[in-house]
Amino acid sequence: MAKLVVKGPNGRDEVLILKPGTHRFGRSTANDFVVFDHTVSRFHCEIEVREDGMWVRDLDSANGTFVDDVPVTQAVRVGKGQVLRLGDVRMLVQEAPEPPRPEEVPMCSIHPSYPASMQCTQCHQIFCGSCVHLIRRQGGQYLRLCPKCSGHCVPLTVVRSTAKGFLQGMMERLLKKRTLRHPFQGE
Repeated sequence: MAKLVVKGPNGRDEVLILKPGTHRFGRSTANDFVVFDHTVSRFHCEIEVREDGMWVRDLDSANGTFVDDVPVTQAVRVGKGQVLRLGDVRMLVQEAPEPPRPEEVPMCSIHPSYPASMQCTQCHQIFCGSCVHLIRRQGGQYLRLCPKCSGHCVPLTVVRSTAKGFLQGMMERLLKKRTLRHPFQGE
């Protein structure tokens, strides 16, 4: 999860909570977040929230996308405390996912020098992507099989050790909480 604080007119700030995934910003109502400002393009930029960080990419906007006043020309990782600017609209990155520290990344049980990305649901061992057997099924779906027991393998996710974040994330997944209100709607 990531948080952006939009510096609004008249000293009014608005907090945007971005869930994992890709979010489009711009003036058009087809975007995930509509920004009513004449310096923002119809489709201005995309922000992708992933486990390894928050990434911003400009969508060939007229007035540009900037991180700490440096133009964004390709996908750039943004972190806590940085200022994202779309045209004249400034957003402070209040929270952003950070890449896991090397000691948090589990290693493959067959190749101990490679980070693991998959876990077997049957034997619970972890493997790198090159160890897992991939079989393409009819219809284009892939079957990922364990190299040791042939059980199904699923992607690994790094779970942070903070109890509040873990419980909050679990409750959001259980309740499938969705934001109904659209930010930046007229004053």
